[in-house]
Amino acid sequence: MLFYLIFLPVAFLSLIWSMFNGSLQLYCATALFTILYSGYGISVGFHRLHSHNSFKTWEPIRKLLLYLGCQGAQGSPITWSLLHNRSHHAHTDKEGDVHTPTKGLFYAFFGWIFHKANHEFARTELFKIRKQLDPFALWCHKNYHFLILLNLALLGLLTFWIPGVEGRYILASLNASFLSVIISGIVNVFGHTPIKGLTYETTPMKNRSTNNPWLALFTWGESLHNNHHYRPRRLNFNTKWYEMDVGRWMISTIKKS
Repeated sequence: MLFYLIFLPVAFLSLIWSMFNGSLQLYCATALFTILYSGYGISVGFHRLHSHNSFKTWEPIRKLLLYLGCQGAQGSPITWSLLHNRSHHAHTDKEGDVHTPTKGLFYAFFGWIFHKANHEFARTELFKIRKQLDPFALWCHKNYHFLILLNLALLGLLTFWIPGVEGRYILASLNASFLSVIISGIVNVFGHTPIKGLTYETTPMKNRSTNNPWLALFTWGESLHNNHHYRPRRLNFNTKWYEMDVGRWMISTIKKS
């Protein structure tokens, strides 16, 4: 938790500074890294691949997706999937749901990352399945903080190799990590907050999951949340032609046929 108490405020300050002092190059790099970290890393890698095993891809790509997901600053692939499957899906919108917005906006966006009980729950569940864990995912779990710092260090080296960069890639990476947390928070809140006239249920369920097509483009399709909760292991989250599942489009570029 100490890592997040330092890293997320630094990433937030980086984003604020970039908003008022950034260049076009910095904005483009931030957008690219956000697509990689939040889109490919969290939505495609952590969520659909590692948590729900919704598709198959080549081993180097699978490892790259888990690495990118770590840069989303929401825990290792193991922690993320355990909280998602054994907390969020098992107790949706009830006591024990790690992502529920019923505990407040701050909790849904950031609090669940800091909450000590969530980390203890993940450790307990990890111990139960320790012999079944994927070796690379376990390696990412054990080296999670190191991987984030390593990524920043590698991007920092580009400062010396590419003229005119001046550390912009480090700022872009910090920005993208914070934006990845924000995007997940948006899904946590608006995927479980029915709004008359703006959201709808494709399949009525005993929870507050809802589809918000207005946010689908910016959340990689994750805001089509009622569809997802009805069939969690389904590869695509869209069931209607106007529901944009960007994550599904991303998967089409890396999915084994």
